[in-house]
Amino acid sequence: MKQNPATTQIPQVDKVLRHPVLEDLKQHIRREVLVTLTRQELNACRSSLGSGKQVPDVDSIAQAVVGKLQKLTSPSLKKVINGTGVVLNTNLGRAPLPAIALKQLNEVGSGYTSLEIDLKSGRRGERGSKIRELLQVLTGCQSALVVNNNAAAILLVVNTLSKNREVLVSRGELIEIGGSFRLPEVIEAAGAILHEVGTTNRTRLEDYSRAISSQSGLLLKCHRSNFTISGFTEDADLEELVALAKKSQIPMIYDLGSGVLIELAKCGVTEEPTIESTLANGCALVTFSADKLLGGPQAGIIVGDKPLVELLHQNPLYRALRVDKLTLAALEGVLTSYLSCEPENPTLRMLSTPSSELKQRCEHFKSQASPLLKKLTLTVMPTKSTVGGGSLPGKTLDSFAIAIAGGKPPDNLGKSLRTAPNPVISVIQDNLVTIDFRTVLPDEEKLLLATLVFADKLLGN
Repeated sequence: MKQNPATTQIPQVDKVLRHPVLEDLKQHIRREVLVTLTRQELNACRSSLGSGKQVPDVDSIAQAVVGKLQKLTSPSLKKVINGTGVVLNTNLGRAPLPAIALKQLNEVGSGYTSLEIDLKSGRRGERGSKIRELLQVLTGCQSALVVNNNAAAILLVVNTLSKNREVLVSRGELIEIGGSFRLPEVIEAAGAILHEVGTTNRTRLEDYSRAISSQSGLLLKCHRSNFTISGFTEDADLEELVALAKKSQIPMIYDLGSGVLIELAKCGVTEEPTIESTLANGCALVTFSADKLLGGPQAGIIVGDKPLVELLHQNPLYRALRVDKLTLAALEGVLTSYLSCEPENPTLRMLSTPSSELKQRCEHFKSQASPLLKKLTLTVMPTKSTVGGGSLPGKTLDSFAIAIAGGKPPDNLGKSLRTAPNPVISVIQDNLVTIDFRTVLPDEEKLLLATLVFADKLLGN
């Protein structure tokens, strides 16, 4: 294959590294790193020659290397302002943590911790024992275990209690969770055999009863936290399922998905079962997420009968799924807040804020921002928020938003907000860029104002 003559014009690695801007970087950046980044840039130059591009000069290549380094040294995770109105926005990290959890994270992450040592006796302690104590008080469970997410909780439960045996699940509960992870695939990955029961819209107690055999390992009920089924439907009563499982001597497991520790009536939510009430119905184990309605860090929580939880703890798979000290610290802080009559929890606060209060905040913000904007025009408009994060499907909350119009098409304006120094994630509604104030935390309003001023100045350039 004939070589492109232009490739001979591409400078050598050493020549680029001798450029003054890279020479300065050698004082605090490892030379091997600069060599790798330079080679990457030179390879990119070679690849672009086929499209007719000119060979860049050494100055341009050196500056490109500096750009690569800046991108590497900048955090990939940035704080963003959630203007989408989706309270548990999975793409944005779901639940914001309360101050008590952040305090715990800072204290635990800045030094050594008593993760697995009993300070009183000096002997080896048990990881997560405080979490178990808190959950015993808050849910009435006998014991509890924490793993890295709710899918991991199901994986551990099924592998421990039903490996090479059948797991009975209603066809109407074969859910798919975020990232295209499907419950049937999790069950199969755990080494069990999926036995579908009933139909998509109707599953009766008799369907479970007929399906139970000597090969049955457990009965699994899954809360439809991602979707609803309406119309000609029927579900087996939970208490009857528990009685059937006990009669058949197999565990009754309930995957609740979103973990609710207290009644959410003041949030307008009355149909969501709590962990405590579900355990009181007799389920052997209940699994749920910590980063949904609970308002905590990403984790999967398993609560229920002590002998079963102990079996899960002894499974070698648990060691691969257990959480680290930072997750435990944050979760401990969140659960501790639930001991109070009014938990300090951003998720609960966002869900329970009345729309009238959001309207007032929007109007006040508009009065402050409008005099500072030359190109952008703000209006206050009613909208609908959602819970999101695989919680309360179909449930909407009355809300208010700031609608933004300006000299750019909505898509371009939305991009300007996303790429600003203080990124704002907005949505387009009625051909306007909107920012729902239900998910804008009160202490973020100054940052939001700075971003709008930034976007406004871009329009003037």
